[in-house]
Amino acid sequence: MRRAVWAGLLAAGCAQAPPSVLLITLDTTRADHLGPYGYAKAETPTYDRLAAEGTTWTRAYATCPLTIPSHSSIMTGRYPPTHGVRDNGDFILGPEELTLAERLSAAGYGTAAVTSAFPTRRRWGFGQGFEAYHDPLERLPTVLDWRDERPAEVVVDDALGELARRAGDARPLFLWVHLFDAHYPYAPPEPWASRHPGRPYDGEIAYADAQVGRLLEAWDAQHPRSLVVITADHGEAFGEGGEQTHGFLLHDGTLRVPLIVRARGLDLGLPIGSVVDDVVSHVDIVPSLLAWAGLGGGPELQGRPLQAGGSGAAWSEARTGLYSLGLAPLAARTLAEGRETLGVRLSRYPFTGGRVGVEEEAAVPAGESAAAAAAIGNWEAELIAASAGAEAGTATLRGDEVEALAALGYLGGDVHAEAGDLDPRDVIELIPLTWGVGQALARGQVREARALLQQLDAGMAGTAGAAELDARVLLAEGDLPGALNASLALYDRAPSSGRALRVAELLGALGAHAEAEGWFGAALDADPMSAAAMAGQVSSLLAVGALDEAEQAADEALAKVPDHAEVALLSAELLLARGELRRAEAEAAYAVTRMPSHPRARLVVAAVDWAQGEPERAIDGMFEALWLAPTDLVLRAQLCLALLDVGRAAEAQRVIRPAAELLPEDDVLRSLLDEATAAVEAQRRPPPPAP
Repeated sequence: MRRAVWAGLLAAGCAQAPPSVLLITLDTTRADHLGPYGYAKAETPTYDRLAAEGTTWTRAYATCPLTIPSHSSIMTGRYPPTHGVRDNGDFILGPEELTLAERLSAAGYGTAAVTSAFPTRRRWGFGQGFEAYHDPLERLPTVLDWRDERPAEVVVDDALGELARRAGDARPLFLWVHLFDAHYPYAPPEPWASRHPGRPYDGEIAYADAQVGRLLEAWDAQHPRSLVVITADHGEAFGEGGEQTHGFLLHDGTLRVPLIVRARGLDLGLPIGSVVDDVVSHVDIVPSLLAWAGLGGGPELQGRPLQAGGSGAAWSEARTGLYSLGLAPLAARTLAEGRETLGVRLSRYPFTGGRVGVEEEAAVPAGESAAAAAAIGNWEAELIAASAGAEAGTATLRGDEVEALAALGYLGGDVHAEAGDLDPRDVIELIPLTWGVGQALARGQVREARALLQQLDAGMAGTAGAAELDARVLLAEGDLPGALNASLALYDRAPSSGRALRVAELLGALGAHAEAEGWFGAALDADPMSAAAMAGQVSSLLAVGALDEAEQAADEALAKVPDHAEVALLSAELLLARGELRRAEAEAAYAVTRMPSHPRARLVVAAVDWAQGEPERAIDGMFEALWLAPTDLVLRAQLCLALLDVGRAAEAQRVIRPAAELLPEDDVLRSLLDEATAAVEAQRRPPPPAP
């Protein structure tokens, strides 16, 4: 109904053609590292020119210092408690939210998006309203190799191609371009690296500026009547408040973002080259663009047009500490006089010297503290009450997708976590240890991971985050029963689809496929669209010989997510079970292409090779799978049997010995080791003399 009313309102719009809109979001870009904000070392001539031709807001603030929630606010004009996307990795912008692209599409605009990294792929709900959405990545990033972003040059080339394809389109265009380059690790290409020695972050910003300049040249030629908006999703801490990157704390380093608007062929209602010091928020962008385009908004928008002063106060929140580590959530309101931040305690940070500092917390009398805390709490309650009535969808990620976000500093976690009594501001120096544990595990340095975890326990013992990492380290140590018990305890602590999925995968690795099938079902009950849980359930049913049930479950999965790589994998398993080897090979190969770090995808390809009479190639594939999942006992047992079948007894012994020694009470593993040992000894015995 809301969309129908909106379309009706648009039909009565003004006669003058609305302007095209170019929205550029720069990832992880601090305002105070750009020329228009007084940074003398900046090499940002494109942004300087846009500021000179338009208007610059000096006090624009992000709603969240994370990519996915922040972009959700930029696109909806609503705060995270309302649109429901409150962290990276665990939330999807729901279809009930009306995005800027949907509004402009309904007004007759052409719409296109060109994005550059995993956190801005369409899977997070950002595709709503876009006719074209360019977000290709060669493969998913991993902890070991996660520079699978698209550099600005490639993204801009893609955007230029989109402009060329639309050259004859008479409709105004809304084009969103996202550039990820300033995100860690900072590695600008030449010549920008050499021009910014010792300052690679500035080099990345300069490189992105140059590419934006290329885009603007084509844009201005094709869209003489247009609006261009430059902003960032969030900044980077660089030590402010003790934080090195972003996501956990609320301070100017991560919240204060550039906001520059330039108009051609229409009047912004503001002097050209003006600088505005009003407190404004990301939620003010949508109502501003709609007003400048001569379009109406609606009461669901929580921002105010920038040309009317903007919001005057900005809500920001950081809940990554809660969801990933079991810490207290942080919420803040930024006002003209400074920022009030509520965690375990209420703190006040004054606006002085052109910034809200975090060096010293201003003393807050008890009465004022209680009133300020109540004001923040009441604001959050109002924002939640204004939601569309449905929680944002949750996303159950595969292991490699979790690693992708973890590698980017986005831990994800448990969206149902209870708030702990540790304030992230008080343990911020320990949080890098959580990344260190993950990176050590990725390098295979399990002892280092355990040592780092012990350091973390010294300050964060008993938190959900420490328990989650302990389960991962136990798995890396090969203690599958211990990892299973830890994961079961975490599930009992706060049930979730992701935790049920982890329990199921561990049970499968232990060979308990019937139990695993039930846990995959629990994961699906919590998240019916979890492709990983669908595929796992089918695989478990196949493992226990329930072919009919597996086919029914596979059909249901194919109907829900027909193009998902996990579904291609389960199709391959079903085809293999039916003996349709050629089709199974094609589906398995597609799954490996999409999920190169997924061990089961490698294993299914190996199973197809084995069935086609290619044992050596199959064994090579099984070794690749084992390299990706060295603690999978079932995989070790299967590889051991395959090696014995082709007479490679010594290798079979080496493969199975670690598992048998780790679990000496397991009769199957012990029997396989005995068989492999006997085969080795038999091969070493000299042949009997010829008669």
